Amino acid sequence: MVWKVRAPLRVDLSGGWTDAAPFIEEHVGALVNFAIDKFQIYDGNEISCGWLGMGLGTSGGYNVVKAVVEDGLYEREKILLRAYQRELQENVCGMQDMAASTYGGLNYWEFYRDSFYRVPIPLTEELRRGLQDLAVLVNTGKSRSPRHFFVYASYPYVEPILVKLSEIATRMRDELLSEDMRRVRQLVRDTFYWQSRIPTVTTPEIEKLVGMADAGKVCGAGGGGCVLLLFENEKRLEEFKEKCKEIITYKIWEKGVETTYKEIK
Repeated sequence: MVWKVRAPLRVDLSGGWTDAAPFIEEHVGALVNFAIDKFQIYDGNEISCGWLGMGLGTSGGYNVVKAVVEDGLYEREKILLRAYQRELQENVCGMQDMAASTYGGLNYWEFYRDSFYRVPIPLTEELRRGLQDLAVLVNTGKSRSPRHFFVYASYPYVEPILVKLSEIATRMRDELLSEDMRRVRQLVRDTFYWQSRIPTVTTPEIEKLVGMADAGKVCGAGGGGCVLLLFENEKRLEEFKEKCKEIITYKIWEKGVETTYKEIK
């Protein structure tokens, strides 16, 4: 497809949901995510994407593209904040989807009520191997919608869980910077443990898939969409591929939103 503006989608590694109100009104929302080579694309006529409903941040990428195409913005911070404003008009959400789509790469984020803080994590050979080459997404075949998500409807119940997820994300940052994939996988397992304490997030099918990997978690709001699975080595990954044919491979995308006609700074 010919493209004029494209914005990558994302995979949230740890800390999902801690980027949104009401959590960020009283806490620091900590989160780790990375952009992937699946895109929202503007071809000069319309914005299109083939990955809707999979928990990969498609609506965030859509609004990032609109911030460039309709608002004429070419500075990443301004693009992110404008895309977030657009998203809030239609959705109960945080900023992480737009953040990953705008900046690309592997990042640790802290989200506050009116601002954000970003720590880019260098994508070393070890991290690329562990998060990309020995990892897959699996589409459960069931779409999910954050508009009806239990987290925001039952906040008093989930607040302590979100505190745990935010703490795990901060530890995840340190282990990624140390390139310790064994510890990273453990923290992904910890993330899924706390995710699964929230009703509507997991299903028997999701739990079965996660149990077949060395680590795994739901993407986005869960309850359907994609599951991220990590493996210790090629043998384990190949064994899984023989059992499951609905896998999606990806590359970590480091560029963020880009255009064919002007540099985005």
